[in-house]
Amino acid sequence: MAVLYVALLVTAGLAGAPVSRKFPIATAVAFGLVAVFSLLQLTVAPALYEALRRDRAAIAGGELWRLVTSFVVQDSGWPGTIFNLVTLAVIGTLAERRWGTVRWIGLALVVQVLGDLWGLVVYPVGAGTSLVNFGLAASLAAAALLGEPDRRRRLAAAVSLVVALVLLVLGDIHGGAAVLGALGGAALARLEVSRPGPRSGAPGRFRRVPRWPSGR
Repeated sequence: MAVLYVALLVTAGLAGAPVSRKFPIATAVAFGLVAVFSLLQLTVAPALYEALRRDRAAIAGGELWRLVTSFVVQDSGWPGTIFNLVTLAVIGTLAERRWGTVRWIGLALVVQVLGDLWGLVVYPVGAGTSLVNFGLAASLAAAALLGEPDRRRRLAAAVSLVVALVLLVLGDIHGGAAVLGALGGAALARLEVSRPGPRSGAPGRFRRVPRWPSGR
């Protein structure tokens, strides 16, 4: 599974073409929250994991906040925490520069909540930042596959999405998150096409208008 995870994330990163160079505010805030809560969990407050994790029995009992709070604690120790933070910094920045801050937040929330609901079926107890990471990565891949003129980026995007489908078929929680992110990315990309004007992540940058032959 680890090989598939890395393949999906790396190819999605290669496919993603940032639209702007603005400072990624949402990514920075999310990184800070995850870093603080994970550090506390792994050092002086291990009870945070049980209090905030995804837990099917607890959620069925009404603790719905766990669908969101499971994002900030980790179920894979120091190695998983470091990997998730590095991935969030890289993929999160690419995605926020592609979609803009508001859409990044919306997409991340949808992937986190719906991905955790999928997790209740295939992995009922757990936590981590990886659902959002995989969802954002797949959103970049979907957008590149639909609108990227560079063939190499489209190929990387196709590989990333195929891996996402493989993970989903295997019943992996990250596969569900990636497919959700891909659907969200495809919807946002189509929305950009249907609306004239600048893309969401780059104010003032307009699409090229095709020039008709002048006859000369």
